[in-house]
Amino acid sequence: MKYFITTLFLSLLLMTAVAGYAADVKVQVSEREGNTPLAGAAVCLGTSARIDQFGARLTDQNGFAVFTDVPPTTILVTASGRGYKAEQEIMVTSTSNRVLLMSLPAGGGGVQCPLGEGSSGKAVSGLGVSRFALNNGAASATSGQVTLDHVVQGQPTQYRASARADFRGAEWQDYNKAPVFNLAAGAGKKTVYFQVRRHATINGAKLETLSPVMQDSIFLQ
Repeated sequence: MKYFITTLFLSLLLMTAVAGYAADVKVQVSEREGNTPLAGAAVCLGTSARIDQFGARLTDQNGFAVFTDVPPTTILVTASGRGYKAEQEIMVTSTSNRVLLMSLPAGGGGVQCPLGEGSSGKAVSGLGVSRFALNNGAASATSGQVTLDHVVQGQPTQYRASARADFRGAEWQDYNKAPVFNLAAGAGKKTVYFQVRRHATINGAKLETLSPVMQDSIFLQ
């Protein structure tokens, strides 16, 4: 009997500890009419005082924005996109449900997540990119290798670039003031997403500050 009570206590303690761990949060954004996923919508996790306190992301082609290591707490989720009215919802991340579905009606207005197409890249937590351009803003290129010209605020330690808004498969690299990127083969419009971060490990804990995501397009001849 004593062994059973001890085992039960340890099991409950383990479940409580696991429930308190930071974990991933997924937000899917779609159109209010037709439920079509919205790619490139801006999603912020935070509080009413600072709506991007826990990060800001652009949705991928399936309308998903994924946030990692979100603490178990009550957060305010803000979703906005060009041509749509921004929406906000409360989410409790301490529960097992860490997927939130949001739909945006056509129109405008509402509290905007400060990230998205045409974003100024205003610094979040002292880190940001005020300018990003492929080949210094050229409209077209004859080579598949382009320069990622940018102006950064703060002190980043790494950067990443990708043809995908969700950066899937893109690894963080040591920060370089003049990085290059290889476009996908084939002529046509190419879009590149760019982000920097400040990353450090202190006493075994990983600390990360992310900039907003910037993007630019160029026509590959």
